[in-house]
Amino acid sequence: MESNNQIDIVFNIDSREIISVLPTDFSIQTTITSPPYFDMKDYGVNNQIGFGQTYEKYLDDLQNIFKTILDRTKEDGTLWIVIDTFKRNHSVVPLPFDLANRLKEIGWIFQDIIIWKKDKTVPWSSDGFVQRKIEYILFFSKGIKFKYNKDITRVYDTQILKRWWVKYPERYNPKGKALDEIWEYPIPVQGAWGDKYIRHFCPLPKEMVATMISLSTDENDIVLDPFAGSGAVLAQAAYMNRKYIGAELNNNYIEQFNNYLKETLTNGQKEYNLIKSSPNQTSFETIIWKLRVLKYGRVLLNAIEKQLNTRNGIIIVNPLEMQNDKMHVEYIIVVDKNAQTKYEGLASEIIKKKPLSLYGILPTIKYEEPQNIDTNVYYKYSSTNTYSYIKQPELFSKAKVYSNIKIDINEQQYA
Repeated sequence: MESNNQIDIVFNIDSREIISVLPTDFSIQTTITSPPYFDMKDYGVNNQIGFGQTYEKYLDDLQNIFKTILDRTKEDGTLWIVIDTFKRNHSVVPLPFDLANRLKEIGWIFQDIIIWKKDKTVPWSSDGFVQRKIEYILFFSKGIKFKYNKDITRVYDTQILKRWWVKYPERYNPKGKALDEIWEYPIPVQGAWGDKYIRHFCPLPKEMVATMISLSTDENDIVLDPFAGSGAVLAQAAYMNRKYIGAELNNNYIEQFNNYLKETLTNGQKEYNLIKSSPNQTSFETIIWKLRVLKYGRVLLNAIEKQLNTRNGIIIVNPLEMQNDKMHVEYIIVVDKNAQTKYEGLASEIIKKKPLSLYGILPTIKYEEPQNIDTNVYYKYSSTNTYSYIKQPELFSKAKVYSNIKIDINEQQYA
């Protein structure tokens, strides 16, 4: 990728000199990095951070580097650090937490700890120290208000969500399920990127990096990695139309990265654009709202008739429009005129309480007599199922919910 002054480039410098290459006319939006894990690995250059240092000197250097980065980070900027514990002198060294405390001292706000479940890893273990299958992801912000695009990264793949979203749409954000504190991304292995793979001790999974970038940046924002290594962070930033800056002591890694990016940039950007333009999240949002709207009507009618000990009414569901994150819906309860007053009194109380008050629906409730409604023009649902319409005419007598919404989901498909 072409270098634009000090943007879109990996500098062959010591990270302790990062101030010398950070642009003064642009600010960093997010930093994503995995610093050397103290003295556990020799990266093949002199005067490394970690290898050959005392633990305190190592922490001092990291603290100074991240202080420099903090000063050049936007007010709504963030920092992601992938790091792990290790064992020395028969005792665990809590490096992630020692580093977090050092960063809090200089002004970073510690926002979250995420567990990266990586499965494949170096099979080290010892007495009292099981094989390491996880690492820690520390997330910091510069200010109290920071960029965090959580809706973009929600899980809306129905194969992952399984069947619970079908019956309980009110429990799911229409844009999908929020990320939880455990991220499962297998660590790349030698050969995982084919002939273009960069050989490096600690390559980060591109899907995990993409999640961090999506959460904490927008297109054209600047992403920094002061310990660039194989350049996984920087390559993913380039694919996702972000600007990048990297620092790396080992010039061989930089040459490998530049060659790798040249060969993969076009395909990487195509993949990103396909994902970005995918209608899957919009489709999921539409389905969740349809399921919510129908279930709301069913639950409302069932609650009323349970208290009245009757089964005489039906309910017609007519979605109106979305306003201020609320779905406006018209519900018409169809029941004999002499019963409408009883239904109306109960309905006004039920919609104010849980669970219906949590559905994100603003209902307009009306009443009609049966002879005024042509039920033949609607899809029909039972008192227990509003995710699959009734198809057999002989079962139409069981219908309690009528709507022009057509939903036909087999929940077993997602079991």
